[in-house]
Amino acid sequence: MLRKFDLFFAIFIIFCGCTKSMHQHKAYYHDDGRSKPVVALIPVFDRSNAKVAWNLSEEFTDHMRQRFSKRNNFYLNSADQINTEIETLSESNNPFAPDISWITRAFKGEEYVIFTELVEHDIHPKKSKGSVFDKLTPSYELSMTMRVRVFDLRSDMPRVVLQELMHQDHLIPKPANLSDSKPNLWKKRTFFITPLGLAHMQFSKEIVERIEDYVLLSKSR
Repeated sequence: MLRKFDLFFAIFIIFCGCTKSMHQHKAYYHDDGRSKPVVALIPVFDRSNAKVAWNLSEEFTDHMRQRFSKRNNFYLNSADQINTEIETLSESNNPFAPDISWITRAFKGEEYVIFTELVEHDIHPKKSKGSVFDKLTPSYELSMTMRVRVFDLRSDMPRVVLQELMHQDHLIPKPANLSDSKPNLWKKRTFFITPLGLAHMQFSKEIVERIEDYVLLSKSR
């Protein structure tokens, strides 16, 4: 009886190992055998000074990570691994500054690294154009701007693949005082169907698709 159990246990271990290997292979490669870019998504830097109760860096980072994962065109390293890598960085390591020589050393093993900075998240009254439609459309506007810088780390010196300021404006109803909202408001399912939540999702979608286009083009060369 003991020998049968040992045999069963050995088969189980081999099966688990094979299954894990298959999952890893699928994570690293496309169905046609092409390798996926190995990418580090750095948490969003929030420089917007937005008056909201929750962490916009956490929200936008989560939106982008979830969308990258669903599209499945990258091998996206885990958030824990990325946090371990950025713990060694200092305030002088500015990815948006001219000196970028430190990036390759800081992110060894990565092929690409994505830096984003939310520089604007401003909710303000909509400018009236004196049109009859002004009374039919929402009275406030959300303006968002994200700085994006993506590096190719496959050589000794990092190379800029994408550098852009991305901007969107969204008409929204006058919101309640967001600075008095709950810190976890953005994690609620109901938030995603609000005008503000939809605007954040649409902005994240555009950023992810733009980054994907440039990284996949770079990878194919």
